[in-house]
Amino acid sequence: MTFARIIRGTLITAAILTMAVSQAAADVVVGAPATAEIGQPFVITIEVSGEKISDVRFSWQRHESLLVPEDTVNGQRFSVLTGTDLKNAKPGPSPLFVTFTAGGKREKIEHSIKLSARKYPVEKLDVAPSKVTPPKELSERIAREAKLGRAAMQSDSAGQAPKLPLVRPVPGSFSSIYGKSRYFNGEFRGRHGGVDMRAKEGTPIKAAADGTVVLAGNNFWFAGNCVYIDHGAGFVTFYGHMSKINVKKGDVVKAGDILGLSGKTGRVTGPHLHFSTAWRGEFFDPAALMEK
Repeated sequence: MTFARIIRGTLITAAILTMAVSQAAADVVVGAPATAEIGQPFVITIEVSGEKISDVRFSWQRHESLLVPEDTVNGQRFSVLTGTDLKNAKPGPSPLFVTFTAGGKREKIEHSIKLSARKYPVEKLDVAPSKVTPPKELSERIAREAKLGRAAMQSDSAGQAPKLPLVRPVPGSFSSIYGKSRYFNGEFRGRHGGVDMRAKEGTPIKAAADGTVVLAGNNFWFAGNCVYIDHGAGFVTFYGHMSKINVKKGDVVKAGDILGLSGKTGRVTGPHLHFSTAWRGEFFDPAALMEK
């Protein structure tokens, strides 16, 4: 039995898993993809009818998030926006788990998603040598900033999947897409973990969804002025190379709120916005999630 979900024109076919918890008179149905391409996002749903369930947790790719319900005509609905990271995921079956409490008992539903490889392009950039290999005297600063960024991307407040499509942070088209193998001055420096969006310096940057600012970074060596927003259920967005930041840590924002202005701070070759989406630090392609 299958169902189809469309995220901005991308058809995702999913297997339906059904688990009836008779002790609690609760029927729990998990909607999860049967297959997924590495680096691409998808939504997991948990539909509950009958008696309510609690402490619903989603586990995937060695991470976990706590989900909160929305009420439906028949009961409850839980959801999470997730995906896989090119750096970490491997082709083949990958298990996910949904655990919850029903009728005083802990229950678990397991599903395996078959991950497949996807080809991503190559990008070669020429930059100042000092931007490829940072000066040794900056190593502690860069390590400190990287630690702050990793912690922000691992934010795990309880929540649910954001409203889709996401608000487009800036109106510009993509100058660099997710997943590119990046070479600086001929040296491989990893995969692009987001998209670069064309934006003249001073372009207003909008929050992609409702959330809470967990980090407003001031002139980071790589990312420049940057903002990290926790949207709940492990989903976080990142905005880099800004010329000005209008928010601070702890601010609650709504989709479309102005976070600041685009710029060319950090390691860049020109003004633009770097935008990333991730679940518990697993970065995946933002392009399919955004409004046109």
